[in-house]
Amino acid sequence: MKDNKGITMISLIIYIIILTFLIGTSSILIRYFYNNTEETIISKKTADQYSRFMAYITDDFSSRKD
Repeated sequence: MKDNKGITMISLIIYIIILTFLIGTSSILIRYFYNNTEETIISKKTADQYSRFMAYITDDFSSRKD
């Protein structure tokens, strides 16, 4: 009678622990990459602002020479 094949309570608990660990690890990685994409968007906006600022300063200096 010890030939019962199937999911036992111990194997079920082990599966749940492993799946919880994998889901937690994947969520950390997804959050990390999501935060990096937001930083990339911000840095693009910052570079655009610097370009506009430099254009304004250049125009100002050019108008003062005349």
